Amino acid sequence: MSRTHSLLLCALLLLACGDDGRPQDTANGATQTTSPGPTTLGPTEATTTDGGTTVDEPTSTTVSTSGTPKLDLGVQPDQGDMTTGECAAQMLEPQVQSIPVDVIVVVDTSNSMQAAIAAVEASINVDFAAILAASNIDYRVIVLGDYPPGDQLSICISAPLSGTDCNAPPAVPAVTERYKHYDAVTGSGAFLANILAWYGAPDVHGLAPGGYKDFLRDGTRKVFLAMTDGSSASDADADGDAFDAALLALNPPHFGTPGARDYVFHTIIDMSPNNPPDAPWLPGDPMQGNGDSIQRVSILSGGWRFPLSQTGAFSVLFQEIAKDVVESTPIACSFPIPEPPMGEIDPNTIEIDYQVGGMPPPKPFHQVVDLAGCEPDAFYIENATVVLCPAACAEVQADQAAKLDVRYGCDVGFDPAG
Repeated sequence: MSRTHSLLLCALLLLACGDDGRPQDTANGATQTTSPGPTTLGPTEATTTDGGTTVDEPTSTTVSTSGTPKLDLGVQPDQGDMTTGECAAQMLEPQVQSIPVDVIVVVDTSNSMQAAIAAVEASINVDFAAILAASNIDYRVIVLGDYPPGDQLSICISAPLSGTDCNAPPAVPAVTERYKHYDAVTGSGAFLANILAWYGAPDVHGLAPGGYKDFLRDGTRKVFLAMTDGSSASDADADGDAFDAALLALNPPHFGTPGARDYVFHTIIDMSPNNPPDAPWLPGDPMQGNGDSIQRVSILSGGWRFPLSQTGAFSVLFQEIAKDVVESTPIACSFPIPEPPMGEIDPNTIEIDYQVGGMPPPKPFHQVVDLAGCEPDAFYIENATVVLCPAACAEVQADQAAKLDVRYGCDVGFDPAG
């Protein structure tokens, strides 16, 4: 064989054998090498007995040098490839809900309110509570008003909110987890004063021995829906300011603090209709009709005002208020650690990815030991619950399209001992 032919043959053999002289697997482009570290299989690979690879289920297992298995569930749809070294971080979407809402319906039961009371009784289940229920908001409706038989007019809310159909109402309000009733009488003259006084005064049926504050839940947003003709209410704005200050000072606190109110006060009162008539007057609109003191509370708290005469439009109003409650109620700043589809989560590996406006790239929140160690972009874990630090909470709650994901499974350098 000539020297030229020999060189040509050697070159062809090198192409077939590769650098180490072993044949290349042209049917499967993946190669497998041996190293002293752990062996990680990709999300669609599994080892065969002859050392090759074959296509299998997307779940795989990584065995660490310590012998402890680390579950790799493969790349989740919203996580991308986050594999670094021997770790494949997993992503779960937590069950983050809006904060709960307590709706306080205050009804003037004087004789001029009959049409309005009938409209409320007809609308509150279908046009208000049903919308809140459909949105998955944890809500409670608390009625402050005279219960049948009543010294004046009376109000009875029927099932499914309450436990009665109000056809021959029971002697005691049929309260449920969603519905509470504080039986008391008010007119427009003492309307605001009674809201303050009843807070700590026992009801006549023993349902709220500590006042209607017994019906309020900690950590909920408070929404007042106040109905009165306002004919004998004060027309002094200062009286509305004084009520707001007194409400914020109630003990225990439920309504926020000056400059950071945690309540909104909607008013249905004797006032001129807007244009169109079923549109509410907004906080920036001027006073209309009676009861400036009561209207002033709505303006201070960002609430709406609506004419009492438009009882035919109460269904539309209740729907719009319910939709506003859903849209304006922020998400909660705490949620349970989600359960993975396989294995367990090591809480020390958790990080939070916050997608601003619901869009990538994510902004990471890191873990700190507790509230005392909080930082602007951090969270802590307490009783198997993830709690956003105050600054992170404020940022997320101001973002109506916020999206949070829990990332776990990798050593992120968090030391639970601080």
